[in-house]
Amino acid sequence: MSGLVLLVLVAIAATIGMALRPTRTVGPVSPSVAWLTAARHAGRVTASAWTALVAAPTLVLVAVVPELSGLAVGLSMGLLPATGGAAFLAVHAVGELTWPRPTGVVRRAALARRGLREITPTGLGVLVLGWSVALLTLLALCAAVATDDGRALPWRHGPDVTSAAGPFPGSFYGRWLVLAVAVLLVGCVAVLLLVARRPAVSDTSAGDDTALRRLSARRVLGGAQLVLGWTLAGCLGVASRALRGTQGGAVDGVALGDPTVVAVADAGVVIAIVVALTAAVVAGRSAARPQGEGSPGQPVVEAAAQEHAS
Repeated sequence: MSGLVLLVLVAIAATIGMALRPTRTVGPVSPSVAWLTAARHAGRVTASAWTALVAAPTLVLVAVVPELSGLAVGLSMGLLPATGGAAFLAVHAVGELTWPRPTGVVRRAALARRGLREITPTGLGVLVLGWSVALLTLLALCAAVATDDGRALPWRHGPDVTSAAGPFPGSFYGRWLVLAVAVLLVGCVAVLLLVARRPAVSDTSAGDDTALRRLSARRVLGGAQLVLGWTLAGCLGVASRALRGTQGGAVDGVALGDPTVVAVADAGVVIAIVVALTAAVVAGRSAARPQGEGSPGQPVVEAAAQEHAS
């Protein structure tokens, strides 16, 4: 099994490496040729990154999880989205480092100062931070109410009756999830800095070059928010299930459970589904090619400007 997994990993890495190999435009080029070369490279980066996002957790689920036991299984399942996110950002980083560089006698590129603020779509940036803050807040709350071992949710039904349900995203699981969030956010910022500082597309207007950078940033943030959103949805679902589990059973013929608590647990499941679906829809829209991407010019600039404003 380990040999097969290694072979699959090597095959995936080789395929992504071939797709992201450095390319150069040779000789004098028209603006459309230089721009299209960069746009095609960006498309290959996106396809490879989404492949890695799906392949990495799938390999962990198929090859690693069956070899684990006990608490390690639940922990690895909770980190599956983050595993895909790390692979997604790593491929984007490689894609930026292999960005096409022009060659030839005459090479021109517009000089413009660009930072994260100029290339980052505001709406997606806010969503990434929003999912992160919501997830960290949920983990902090769960850690505060969890049992001493950080793995279950205790509940007191009266002076002499208590119950507990798990798994629960308390401190045992939460500390690893917090670390995963930190790694994803740092990685996301690092990739965006590479996007901002990569070589400009030769013989292309500053507006078209900025539009292409905003497109890359939009795709990076779209994948990052998906990973964070699904991690948040998973934690909400697990916490709600544990909360619902503390409300069952009976003692001396008296049913245990608070209808309000049950309603809160059910609402948590609904919110988790909404978060997961919202993150998926946003990711799909961010990965799609906007109208006008196929050629440089005003349509592309306008599409990127609209996305930046959103």
